[in-house]
Amino acid sequence: MTDALERVGNVATFLARDVDKVAAFMPLRKAGSIGRPIGDADWIEALEARTGRTLAPAKRGPKVGSSGVK
Repeated sequence: MTDALERVGNVATFLARDVDKVAAFMPLRKAGSIGRPIGDADWIEALEARTGRTLAPAKRGPKVGSSGVK
């Protein structure tokens, strides 16, 4: 809780801010539609280590060496 208070400061002022709700929720909508977690790279790496699963987006396209393609 202390970390949150240090980042936000006065909670009432923070909650009273005028926020563009569409822009604020866009990352959540995007992450939810593709099934990926939302967070910084360090947090996602920690989740990957804990779960043993790849959660960060991988490079697109065929893998080098598959089907003889270089």
